[in-house]
Amino acid sequence: MKRAFLCILALFPLLTYAQDTIKKRPVPKFLPLNYEEDYRYLSNKELRTGLWAKLKYIPLWQNGYITIGGEIRPRVEYREHLKYGKGNEDQGFDWQQRSRLWADIHILPNLRVFGEVQSGTTYELDYNPSLTDYNPGEIHQAFAEYTVNLGAGSKVYFRVGRQEILFNKARLFDVRQPPNNRHSFDAGRIGVKLGAWNFGVIGGEEVQDKAGYFNDPSNKNLKFGAAHVSRLLLKNSAVELLYIYTDKKGAANAMYNGTKNTLSARIGGIEGSWNYDVELVGQSGKNKSGQQVHAWYVATESCYTFKSKWKPFVGTRIDIASGDKDSTDNKSNSYDYLWSKGMSWVSDLGYTNIAAVGPTCGCKPTAKLSIDFTVQELWRTSKEDGIYAMSGIQLRSAGAGTSCVIGTRCVAKAEYQLNPFLMFGAYVNETFKGEYLKQAGSSQNMVYAHLYSVFRF
Repeated sequence: MKRAFLCILALFPLLTYAQDTIKKRPVPKFLPLNYEEDYRYLSNKELRTGLWAKLKYIPLWQNGYITIGGEIRPRVEYREHLKYGKGNEDQGFDWQQRSRLWADIHILPNLRVFGEVQSGTTYELDYNPSLTDYNPGEIHQAFAEYTVNLGAGSKVYFRVGRQEILFNKARLFDVRQPPNNRHSFDAGRIGVKLGAWNFGVIGGEEVQDKAGYFNDPSNKNLKFGAAHVSRLLLKNSAVELLYIYTDKKGAANAMYNGTKNTLSARIGGIEGSWNYDVELVGQSGKNKSGQQVHAWYVATESCYTFKSKWKPFVGTRIDIASGDKDSTDNKSNSYDYLWSKGMSWVSDLGYTNIAAVGPTCGCKPTAKLSIDFTVQELWRTSKEDGIYAMSGIQLRSAGAGTSCVIGTRCVAKAEYQLNPFLMFGAYVNETFKGEYLKQAGSSQNMVYAHLYSVFRF
């Protein structure tokens, strides 16, 4: 019965799309943060035809309405040596599904309440799934927001409650899109938009993942405060500063516990055929063992798109983060990547003590199909530190080998956007072990692949 219900939900976008034939309405565009989507234009009854449009604008009273949306993402995975051959490892195929349903209730033109429930399930794993793989039911978002319009596209908003937080390339705050369960925070936020300027403050606690139904509490062991300011430079470019203070006590790896100050400076955008992004991060503070923290991270992404039929592009991606230089001194140089997105769709390696450098390329054979490839060489930035998973758990110690060469990661991804509501995708990642992993013993190449579809409405 449950699977039949999910199949009906999976077909929902296609059914609504078939009814959605009106030509003068904008094509649906789903954003990374669904609460940022704006469907006020559907207050025009002439545009509100078809089931999809009627769900996106359900009138309540004058200037009051409800928007309903959702997502279903089934996928089949193949996992082989995600820990590079050491310890308990899931092998072979498994099945995952993420379901999300949200409602945006606009009580007044400047007052709304947003709520979302999420379910992430996984089957056929060899060991107990991680909490990013399995969390069958949770209140993922629930916040109230009050907005004061200042005219000419400027505004200030006040938001409090459970919410997702995302900044640009998601190198510090991420919604955790590739894993089976997205991530949220219990926080208060004030944001201001004044023309080309955006700035604000955020503070609160992360939401702690717990297996079960509607039992995810605030994580009292991880408190944070943040401030940001950004400005548009040209038509499609921006510069941004982001500061984050964290007080962490219950990390999977004790070396990340303590108080830290993280400051990021970033510039990025699109200028003609060039797409570029550069971010510099510095980190200071004191960890739980009393060591002074001095760490850093540098990331760049750039590509050039050629003006030909398939729109081919070539570029580079570089991620370099510090590792501890000397385990005997009273300093820690191991970079804490906070809530960063993974370097790839699989959480095999975190950013601490790693340099990942290599080319990217791809193309769009049709308007609906995109293909891209990435090859990265992986090194340890310090021989005095080991390598870590995205969870923070150490995969290999500093003394496991004398080489800096971790391996070579090769990634291929293809996505086919059938229509605004339905997408299919395939992803393959193989990381070939390098000299350091060979020296560490019990080493294997890591292979991860999945086929997936995403249904949105």
